[in-house]
Amino acid sequence: MSLKISKKKSVYYLKGEIIKATVNSFLSYFENKLNTKKKIVLNIDKTKEIDKAGLSALKEILAQGIQNSKVVFITGKGCKEIYDDLQHSKAV
Repeated sequence: MSLKISKKKSVYYLKGEIIKATVNSFLSYFENKLNTKKKIVLNIDKTKEIDKAGLSALKEILAQGIQNSKVVFITGKGCKEIYDDLQHSKAV
């Protein structure tokens, strides 16, 4: 399965998989958006799988947002697990 990104209002809906095979296009797409938008909301409700590479990509987008004074949110099922992983990474 691939990754499809759609936008409704100011929310980007991710459908499919954020995995090693889709990470490069995911990062390119959102790095470009970080240059033009003040706020990015990623909804992962319809994301079927996020592997280690996908989680790293999400962390990279969050870090770039902070670095560029942008607001980046992740919402949807599974966002608590991502939050927990981010908190664990900070603690280590």
